Amino acid sequence: MRNRDVRLVWNIAAAVVLLFLGPSVLGVGGSILGSKFASMFFSESDTANSDYLSLSVKLMLENAELREMAAKSRLYRSMLNYIRIPDVTAMVGRVMYRSEGLIRGDLVIDRGSDHGVYSGAVCISSSGLVGIITAVESGSSTIVPITSPAIHVSCITANTGSLGILGSESGGRLRLQYVDSSADPEVGEIVLTSRFGGVYPEGLVVGRVVDISEGGRGLDLSLAVSPAVDFERVDEVLILISEDHPE
Repeated sequence: MRNRDVRLVWNIAAAVVLLFLGPSVLGVGGSILGSKFASMFFSESDTANSDYLSLSVKLMLENAELREMAAKSRLYRSMLNYIRIPDVTAMVGRVMYRSEGLIRGDLVIDRGSDHGVYSGAVCISSSGLVGIITAVESGSSTIVPITSPAIHVSCITANTGSLGILGSESGGRLRLQYVDSSADPEVGEIVLTSRFGGVYPEGLVVGRVVDISEGGRGLDLSLAVSPAVDFERVDEVLILISEDHPE
């Protein structure tokens, strides 16, 4: 290190010592002396640099917020692509908590009757069908997911048109039952809501066929279905609001 650099380091150290220890050692004069001495090495440009740094941090935070908004906008557009029936609007709801467990527990969202939500409204995510609203308060609602034993959905496979009734098993697994054996379904097929149920809009993605077995009666087929929605991670839903829903 050059002599000039050594002197600079010692001078800065002396300024810091006088600035912070001056009042206790030399009284008010020590503090003043330290301030004057420090001003020789910390110019006004440091204040300007601090202002620039604060502005940079603020812009970074604003850009991050804008990127998050853009990502959500793309997500909501993806969700809205599922809506294929007239006279239906969509409302975003955020999951506040789950009643029990991550897979089978009901989802409580931050939208209720004050927002136009009603019992029987269908909820989806960008991945597919989430469930149906069964209880509504003024500022919140409860969604029973399709992984609940209480939910049964009329579904159809996308390629072979195999019809059946979707229900759940233990652990949140889904099964499409009472499928006609002559339909010849295939592993890997996408499972969609059908037009025969009367509750869920047609064409909502439910999951994918992962296994095919003989039904309990021996006259039909039973299809194991992997859910399209990751119920452990879902934190927002779109609530489908029909304009002619019953009051």
